[in-house]
Formats: sequence, C-alpha cells, structure tokens
Amino acid sequence: MNLDSSFEDDLRAAILDDVEQQFRDEIGPELIDVARSNWEAYASRNDYDISHIWEDADLVIERDDSSVSVRIEWPELTALFEFGVSPHTIEGNPLLHFYWDEIDQWVTTESVEWGSETGGIPESRAIRDAMNELRRVLQA
Repeated sequence: MNLDSSFEDDLRAAILDDVEQQFRDEIGPELIDVARSNWEAYASRNDYDISHIWEDADLVIERDDSSVSVRIEWPELTALFEFGVSPHTIEGNPLLHFYWDEIDQWVTTESVEWGSETGGIPESRAIRDAMNELRRVLQA
C-alpha cells in the first residue's frame, strides 16, 4: 500500500484545523471566562470598577504552516492590576497638575506619594491563575 505524496501535509493541515478550532471554540473562551471570574472576584474584594478589563479582552488566534497559537489581548494598564503596584513617588517635570476629587479642586505640586494611604494596588493574579487552571485541565 502506497500513501499519497501529500499524506503528511494533509494530516498536518487536518491536525492544525482541529487545534485551531479547539482554541477558538473551547480553550480561548474558557481562559477568558476563568480570568473574568477571577477579575470579578478581585474587583468585588477591592471595590474597583474595572469591568472594562474582562469586557474588552480579545481572543487572537494565529496560524502558520506548522503551528497554531492563541493569546488574549487585555486592555492597556491591565498589568497594573494583574501584578499590583506598590506605593511610590510620582515626580513632576517640573510640576504635577491634577484634579483631586476629595478636596474638589485642582492641585499643583512637585511630587505625590501615590498609594501611601491605600497601600497601592494589590496584585490580582487573575490571568496567571486562569492560565494555571487551564493548564491543570489540559493536563488531566
């Protein structure tokens, strides 16, 4: 029995088709869903209005002749919540000028000790924990 000369190429394409479909229909959406659940719990614990993070996440599937990759593109500044931010000094160049809601006025200053009262932004680990959960499911 002889195999058609395109057998390997056809098999590779079929496998990549299946992987791409699983990424698009199952794995990618599951990753976004688990991360969303993590984000919602984090936002609730910290009284943050950050629903744009999970609402604006985009699933991106890329494929070439030999591989398929999936990634989630999260909105700008998502990493601040994922990894947290320690209190720190923000220096003006030469001054900072911003509106301060609590005192209902514009402020001009040389620097600000950001997060000194709140302790900064705690890390959420929403994405990393979602990836670890997905990894456990895929390995089972």
